[in-house]
Amino acid sequence: MFRYEVPEERSHYQVAYCCVPYGNGTGAFEEPVGYHGQIEVDPTSGAILRLELIAEMKSTTPLARSDIMIEYGAIEIGSKTYTCPLRSVSISRGRSVITLTEWNDSFRTYGPYVTMLNDLDFRRYHIFRSESRVLPSTP
Repeated sequence: MFRYEVPEERSHYQVAYCCVPYGNGTGAFEEPVGYHGQIEVDPTSGAILRLELIAEMKSTTPLARSDIMIEYGAIEIGSKTYTCPLRSVSISRGRSVITLTEWNDSFRTYGPYVTMLNDLDFRRYHIFRSESRVLPSTP
């Protein structure tokens, strides 16, 4: 298990979130952030078995959490064994945008926090192959 940490000033990782209440309410929040996590490696093969990334969000952003985890494992495809993703989980927590109307005037503002979860299982791997040959043209 390897732990890592990348401070914001050295990071190339950006988080993005839709939407912010400014303008027409469809603008995206996008910001570089620091992050940390873990990488689990199989000591015999060197294959990555699990990858975790936890974004270090500032308390002043509309996005409070943005984390990703991917698990890998051995999959047999066409009589060969490959290391492939088996499961991926991402979780985000951010502010919703609501429209308030008062005295015939409306404006957008931040609403309550919303938690979004994306949990994927990867199955039914199969191999795609093709063969081709070039035939010379004949008169």
